[in-house]
Amino acid sequence: MPTTYPVTLPPVPDDPETTWRARRISDTVFERPDEGWPSATTLFAIDASSPAEAELRVLAWINHSYEDDLRQATAAAEHQAGPHRWHVSLRILGEF
Repeated sequence: MPTTYPVTLPPVPDDPETTWRARRISDTVFERPDEGWPSATTLFAIDASSPAEAELRVLAWINHSYEDDLRQATAAAEHQAGPHRWHVSLRILGEF
């Protein structure tokens, strides 16, 4: 089940790229519908013990490391990419 921000986020390690092996694995896809907010969706890979933990970690990492406004952002674990490794899509609403 996708996780929508705002939500209580886990603490972020000093180096999430190393500790969680957090990586961006796709280019951002922008959607500009005729009605409603535009969105940007990017796929990430991250280590976690469950899909829910993976979603929270991606939100925490992006919230901590980047300037993105995550209000109403949604993280969704797409599939397990290996033992304790998940691919997570992050969809952010806003003006791009």
